[in-house]
Amino acid sequence: MPKEVVDHDDPTTPAERLEVKDSVQRKLFMLSGNECAWPDCRQVLVPEEGGWFGQIAHIRAAERNGPRFDKAMTNNQRRGFDNLVLLCGKHHRLIDDPERQHQYSREDLEKIKIRHETRFARALDDLSRDEEQYLDGTTANTVVHCSTLLGLYGDFLDEEQRLGEIERFNRIADHLATATLAARQLLCSVVKANSRIGVAEAARRNGGTKRQVYDLVDELRRLHLAEIDPTPWDELGPDDARERIQTTDGARNNPVFEGIPFWNMHEMGAPVDYDAVIVQLDFSVLD
Repeated sequence: MPKEVVDHDDPTTPAERLEVKDSVQRKLFMLSGNECAWPDCRQVLVPEEGGWFGQIAHIRAAERNGPRFDKAMTNNQRRGFDNLVLLCGKHHRLIDDPERQHQYSREDLEKIKIRHETRFARALDDLSRDEEQYLDGTTANTVVHCSTLLGLYGDFLDEEQRLGEIERFNRIADHLATATLAARQLLCSVVKANSRIGVAEAARRNGGTKRQVYDLVDELRRLHLAEIDPTPWDELGPDDARERIQTTDGARNNPVFEGIPFWNMHEMGAPVDYDAVIVQLDFSVLD
């Protein structure tokens, strides 16, 4: 005979402990801040050295005769996000202890859950806004492609070479557009300083702090555009800054360049307006 289908959304269905869905578990952990929700408990749920100290506690019991059982709930509601809270083992045992469970009402536990998760929900909202601002700062970049490169190369290239270079430079333009404005401004400072500049000097020129400069260098490094000079300090000359930013070797580290890094354009003849090209993304100035 076919297995009877049980409706777990029907409050008249007998109480049954159901497995918590993966999506609910992920949401619980995301809003836990990796900490037990109990007030003033700082027990880490997943320590760096490994292990799992978190336990999913039911505010209203999953099974009849359990702590704070509510017969009006459905089985799916009992395993739903609103009825669950992440606790350490100590506090999970505390709220379910037969001799002490009466001290912790459903309302008390709901307040504990909301108060704890709201803290980290705000933090996630802040991160989300930061991400949106970052995306706004990159997707809003308007790229103006080059079309002839005559201003850069003159008549030095034949038609086939010119078309190839136009395609390559426009790929570089699109790649630069994935960097934030602040990162492009820093890159421009490095390029105009002959592809190497001290961190402190970069901070001074860009009106920021060294910490902000390091963050921007990290962004540029991920895009294969610039990095901290790896030269050991004892190999630097007496006039060299100990912490220097340098442009990366485009031919080696970034397939977008496919040859000479674009910041060597000044070696090709005509002066280059790097502010227009790198910061404003206007590659038409090379035509």
